[in-house]
Amino acid sequence: ESLFNVIKVLPHLAVDHFFILFEILRSLWADVDVDVRSGAEMLDKQLKLQIITAINSGQFNADTCIPLFARFLTMKNKPTKKLTLMWLKEFSDKLIGAPLLEFLHLFLCDVFAILADPHPPLLKEALQFLTSILPKLIVRNEDFEDGGDSYNKIDFDKILQSLVTTMEHPDPFVRKVAMYWVSRIVQAHIGNGRQHESSANLNDDANRPKRSSSSQACPSSVSVRNALPHVLPGLLLCIGDTYETH
Repeated sequence: ESLFNVIKVLPHLAVDHFFILFEILRSLWADVDVDVRSGAEMLDKQLKLQIITAINSGQFNADTCIPLFARFLTMKNKPTKKLTLMWLKEFSDKLIGAPLLEFLHLFLCDVFAILADPHPPLLKEALQFLTSILPKLIVRNEDFEDGGDSYNKIDFDKILQSLVTTMEHPDPFVRKVAMYWVSRIVQAHIGNGRQHESSANLNDDANRPKRSSSSQACPSSVSVRNALPHVLPGLLLCIGDTYETH
């Protein structure tokens, strides 16, 4: 509670000492005492608020802490994994320009692996994060007016490779979700990624200026197209194995 009051009054301290504060938060989050965990939740909310505000205002860089979160997801400590997933989802929902996507390949396999965890709260947090991040991957660069540079930095090659690796996971649910992700990403950027407008909207669209073919070949779609030759053999192998098991 003291830390909560300090960073609320002096928010710059949250930025200056973020890594120390997060280590303290991790310890409190796993404490056996209910009152301590309750205080940790207050500290967690305030620290999230200050850090997200600082990142969106350019006073703190997301790339300084996201790789650290990726390492925490590999730990066996379940409270640490849950806390990290909550932070990643908050970043996904509230950061301007989606800088999280640039580093997604660093920890995507680990998040998918949590889907096989028998601990329901941890599984819930992993599903919520994956649900929040997928829509950001299946839109094309031209759909964004702000934060375009962040979307240009997405490494779809490594993301798809991570998904192909995940499709070899022994848990069938993990494999199913990974296959769904691959299908959505490929369909969005190479197939009929945009849903056809209803006939009621066709007249309105006719009056709008048409996009040139060059605008349709946006960097994200080009990245997915270039990644397919690298991942297609593994993808076909995984699909073949899935059919054989059924």
